[in-house]
Amino acid sequence: MNDAGDIGATPPGRGSGPWLSRLLGWPGLVFALVFLWRAVLLGGFSLPVPSNDSFFYDGPVVNLLLHGAYANPALAPALPISGTEMFCAYPPLYQVALWGWMAVWGTSVVAAMTFHLVLFGVYLLLLFAILRRLRLPAWALHIAGLFLLAITFDDRPDSLAHVWGIAAVYAWVRSRPSLDPGGSSPGIWAWVMAAFGILTLATSIQIGAVYGLLLGIGILGARLVGGDRLPWGPMAALGLVPVALVALVALRFPHVWAGFLEHARQTPSVSGWRLPKLSEILKIVRTVPGILAVAAFLPFTLRGVLARHPGLRGVPAEARRYALVTGAGIVAPLAITGAALFLLTPNSVMFASQLQPLLVASFLGLTAALQHDRRPWRCRLWLCVALAGLAAIRAAGLTTWGVACAMKDSRRASLDRVETELQHSAPARTVVLSSAYLYEAARHGELRWIHSDWMAPADRHRTDTDWQGLLQLKPSRIILTQFDYYRRFQPLIEELKARPNLAQLSLVNTATLRPPDSVASLQKVVQHISWAPVVVTIDWK
Repeated sequence: MNDAGDIGATPPGRGSGPWLSRLLGWPGLVFALVFLWRAVLLGGFSLPVPSNDSFFYDGPVVNLLLHGAYANPALAPALPISGTEMFCAYPPLYQVALWGWMAVWGTSVVAAMTFHLVLFGVYLLLLFAILRRLRLPAWALHIAGLFLLAITFDDRPDSLAHVWGIAAVYAWVRSRPSLDPGGSSPGIWAWVMAAFGILTLATSIQIGAVYGLLLGIGILGARLVGGDRLPWGPMAALGLVPVALVALVALRFPHVWAGFLEHARQTPSVSGWRLPKLSEILKIVRTVPGILAVAAFLPFTLRGVLARHPGLRGVPAEARRYALVTGAGIVAPLAITGAALFLLTPNSVMFASQLQPLLVASFLGLTAALQHDRRPWRCRLWLCVALAGLAAIRAAGLTTWGVACAMKDSRRASLDRVETELQHSAPARTVVLSSAYLYEAARHGELRWIHSDWMAPADRHRTDTDWQGLLQLKPSRIILTQFDYYRRFQPLIEELKARPNLAQLSLVNTATLRPPDSVASLQKVVQHISWAPVVVTIDWK
């Protein structure tokens, strides 16, 4: 048993019929099923509901196509440059791609959701191409594919950034003879790797940094383990071009740079050194269990290899390949995971989640290629299956509770209710809305539509910014998703209701089926799966 391909010819199990064996022998089975699941959720039930960040990034393109200005008026109270002049809170490459899509398919929320489904499909194809290029067994791809169920929040520039990033990883594999001995034109692929790495940074700085670290360690590892030549030109371009682009913007376009800093100062990724809370630890365990498992087992696996094969002499070629990919790939996501615990905001761990399938597949291939006794690697295999189930908690919630909510309160009916409320709002009045409803609100040029998360400049040192923003804006209506109402606005509405000298209000929660957002113990487990709006009508004194 010294060939991972032989090990993987039949998935581990007690045996199965010929038709099932042929089906399980198809490497793309789980990948195809996951994409089909996502397509059915979107086409049949308009799930997952876009998160509160979606219109932050999509709004400039929607406003450009509808009203001719590349700005996001929904952010104006907190970000006046990006809200009223030009959107420059984030690198623009995602908006360029979205503009091309929406120019053809329209500015609706469904068009935005479909765009991200397409990006997810491209990411799947590139990831599958990497795993096949590494000659991993089919069963390893099946297990790795289960971790794709952890990816349910993908309505940010992160979707496109991961496409560029995983394309850069594919080019890295093609450019290293130790990883792709039968490949050709490694020099050209090294430049392709650098180009995609730069595109990743131009789409998301944080995700670009993760993939840049992976590529850098991977290149050095291939030199040390496989004796590959260092691609000095592509490495220099990958390091220097982003620095030059930042310097160009900062020095030649100071107002654009000021708009970028306007956002960066209000929502810094660095939260300061801290001890993690229990809820933050549980969030990370749920989000990247595969990465944590690989990080825990890899040192023991490599130590055993070095003990039996000093200097890696006599190690099978496929094991070297898998060890290099796993070792190079684990450092960056593990670093971002640790930083999310102690230094960065907890949500930063999401930047690493889409590397889980690659790492799990390469690690399982490495374990199988080295173990002469099936029992240890079978135990790790089933542990990975269990961890994939943990990572898929929200996916299970979308498929069950989310589908039930969609059948009771559909997207179409919910948006019709939002449209009715907007039509009943007097011209020039302010309406505060959740992100998922702003795509439709943007069509109402006679109203001032404001993002519910950006009623006032963000300040993590103050707890009353939402209250102050509400008093300053004095919206005639607040239209919220169940997630935003229970996550952020319920105490605010209760406080306003308790002050009749300020305003009179009425609240209508249109949810026919109670969502998990309304249950305190479930809010951080299964969340944001209902389209039904909460409508608050306010008569200010």
